[in-house]
Amino acid sequence: MDINQFGNANYGKEGINFDRSYLESETMLAQADTLIKEKRSQESVELLCKILQRNPQFGKAYNHLGYIYEIDYKDYTRAEEYYKKAMQYEPNYSPAYTHYARLLSNCKRFDELKAHLDMASTIPTVSAEAIYFEYALMYEMQQNPEAAINDYIKTAMTTLDTHKITLCQESINRCKTKIELKNSLSGC
Repeated sequence: MDINQFGNANYGKEGINFDRSYLESETMLAQADTLIKEKRSQESVELLCKILQRNPQFGKAYNHLGYIYEIDYKDYTRAEEYYKKAMQYEPNYSPAYTHYARLLSNCKRFDELKAHLDMASTIPTVSAEAIYFEYALMYEMQQNPEAAINDYIKTAMTTLDTHKITLCQESINRCKTKIELKNSLSGC
């Protein structure tokens, strides 16, 4: 490829930060993502491992491995290790933070989850919507529907996704039902 074809005389070879390894890793990651969606976990793991052999600090591949080990293989210990490596090597890659939050939530490790969400909320690339929603789920699972409602409202107010707003409305209604049930039982 001729760099000068771009028509800018000041645009020389030293002006391009071309990282072939990174671009190849991104291409292979897209292929692995397709394999995950097709439920071809073993092939995806093999491809992700190939990426990490070439580029051992490619955090996105660790995130995808964490996802596979959590969702498909139910190996939460390994999934956690991979999510942590993803956040270490790719600190601005938001899916690693939300996937790790869901793992902590599913394992009912609420103290760790709260600390993780507090930290993740300081990362500019992690959406506030995702953080609020994870807080809401955590509070609801901890039988604190009042706190959950507050975070479902925050989620709804920060999202532009009408499906997510509907989900928040349904979740708020569910929490209100829980509050009514709790109040009716406390009078017995």
